[in-house]
Amino acid sequence: MRAHLRFLILDDFDPDTGELALRVAFQPGPDPGLELIRLRLHLGRTGNPLDPLSRELRTHVQMPVPPLWEHGLKTIVHAIEEELAAPEGRNPLRYLWVRTQLLHPADPAHSTPNHPVPRQVEVLRDWANRLDQEGQTLRAAEILDRLLLLAPKDVASLAYLASFFRAQGMAEEMAAVAERWIKAEPGRVEAHLRQGEALLRLGRAQEARATFEAVLKIHPVHLLAHLGMAQALGLMGGNPFPHLDAAQELDPAATASVLRETFDYRLLAPPEGDRLHGLDGLPSLLGISGAEVQDFVQFLGLPLSGPEGTVRESELARWAGVMNRYALLPGGLHWSAPTPRHLPELA
Repeated sequence: MRAHLRFLILDDFDPDTGELALRVAFQPGPDPGLELIRLRLHLGRTGNPLDPLSRELRTHVQMPVPPLWEHGLKTIVHAIEEELAAPEGRNPLRYLWVRTQLLHPADPAHSTPNHPVPRQVEVLRDWANRLDQEGQTLRAAEILDRLLLLAPKDVASLAYLASFFRAQGMAEEMAAVAERWIKAEPGRVEAHLRQGEALLRLGRAQEARATFEAVLKIHPVHLLAHLGMAQALGLMGGNPFPHLDAAQELDPAATASVLRETFDYRLLAPPEGDRLHGLDGLPSLLGISGAEVQDFVQFLGLPLSGPEGTVRESELARWAGVMNRYALLPGGLHWSAPTPRHLPELA
C-alpha cells in the first residue's frame, strides 16, 4: 500500500529567527501507525518558503505538496507577516495561535484555517477523537493540548488529558491539568480525585489529604476518596484504618485490590532511630519462607525503603497490620506491634 498523508500540524513560530516549525504525519502502510516528518520553514528569505516541505514530501512519500496545504500555509504565513509588522510584533506570545493550526491534505472542513475559533475547536476535537479511536493516544493528547489554547476551560479535553497523564505516570502534568479542571468545573468529583492522586504521587500528602477531605465532606461514602484519604494519612504516619475500614465496607474486592497492588506502605518521614530488618531476618520474624518474602516485596508492596534494601520496622508494622486486618494473605502473619527500644521520659 502506498503511503498517504494524514495531517500537517504547526508547532511554533520564532519571531526572532523567522522559523516556522511544523510536522507532517503520514501513514506509511496499511497499519494505523503514524510517522512524522519534522521540518522548519524560513520566512523572510528569498525564494519560496515552502520549498523545504516540497523536498521532504518528494523524498518520504513521493508526493507533491497538496494544494490545500499550500493554500493554508500561505494564509498562515501572511497572517504571521501581518503580526510581525504590528507593534510588539516580536513578542512570542502573539504567535501562540500558530500551534492551534492543523491542515488536512484534502478536506478544508477538517482543517483549521479560515474557520472561526469555535469551529477550529471542533476540528481539533474531531481529530483527537479519531486518533484516540486508532490507538494514537499520544497524538490525541497533543492535539487536545493545542485545543486548550483556544478553549482553556474545555472540560472534556481537561478530563482526557488528566487520564492520559495518569496512565503515563506523569504526576506533575496530571496535577497541573487537574487544577485547571477544578477551576473550570469546581463540582466535578473526578477532577478532585485526579488532583489528590497526583499530589500523592508527588509526595505532597498533606495537600492530598485536604483534597480528599473536601470530597468526603460532600460525598461521605465515596470509595476512592476514602482510599485516597487512607493513603495520604498512611504516608504522613497517621492512622489509615478508619478510612480503610470504610472503603472495605463499601467494596471489599476493590479495597483488597488496592491494598495488594497499589497502596504505598512507606512513611514519608520515618521515626528517628527506626529499627531496620534485612530480608534474611523476615522469615523468622513473620513465620514465613524466604520465597514468600520475595513474593511480598514484588507483588504485595512490602516496602524496602531502608538503607541497602532493608525494611523499616515502622513500615513493616503498618504493612503486616494491613495484611492481617483485611485477610489479604492465605494465612496470617506472626506479627504484633513492636515494642519500642526506648520509652519516652515523662515530662
